[in-house]
Amino acid sequence: MRVIAASMIPFRSVPAKQGYQASPRERAGSFVFAAVASALVFLIMLKMGAVTGFGGGESARLTAIDLSAEGKDEKKADQPEQQKQSDRTEAVAAPTVTAPPPVPVPGKVQWPEGFIELSRNDYRATDISQMRRQDSGGGQQASAGSPGDSASVGQGPGGVRLYAAQWYREPSDAEIGPYLPQRRMQGDWAMIACRTVEKYHVEDCQELGESPPGSGLARAIRQAAWQFLVRPPRVNGKPQIGEWVRIRFDFRSKKGEAEVSANL
Repeated sequence: MRVIAASMIPFRSVPAKQGYQASPRERAGSFVFAAVASALVFLIMLKMGAVTGFGGGESARLTAIDLSAEGKDEKKADQPEQQKQSDRTEAVAAPTVTAPPPVPVPGKVQWPEGFIELSRNDYRATDISQMRRQDSGGGQQASAGSPGDSASVGQGPGGVRLYAAQWYREPSDAEIGPYLPQRRMQGDWAMIACRTVEKYHVEDCQELGESPPGSGLARAIRQAAWQFLVRPPRVNGKPQIGEWVRIRFDFRSKKGEAEVSANL
């Protein structure tokens, strides 16, 4: 019966608390912990360089770099202008040096422009009357410098100097007759040039001319020249073996007869 009575006692509802309600002590501890954590995060960022100082100084200077093509062109265009300005500054700073005026010499003759002044020796060297006369055969001298030297008679093959031939022994009719043509007239002639060798012989003979042309007289004399005995030309009194001589034959009408003329 007691149990039933207890159950019949009216139920008193106790109002429950709504939400979490911290005490003031807990709130103060949370605030201190949050402040310490924030201070640590700010200190770490400051050490890593995420936060820089403010105000003046070198760290406050900003530098702009232009990497575009237009910026490079503008930089190149500024360099010649700076170079010109430096050149102008140097030109202004360099002193101007002027040559002293010429000092007039009393009594000196003022020659006109383009006039060539010659000394007395220069005038003497231009006197053509003192120059030696030369022959028409390539500018060789007409005669040797010493008495008894061989006379120069012009130029031979290849421009070599020719001397008048002097016989050591004149060729006989029997030596040259077999080479001569059958028909010859009075006044016919032939001319050859030969190089002198040892023992008065000649070699390398070449035809220079003949009359009448085409008669074959020069060819006949050249073929018979191996028998000729000619003295080498003399220059300054000394025989010059290896020099060239000119030999001319004047023919008569009779077969085998020839008149030798060493000088023309």
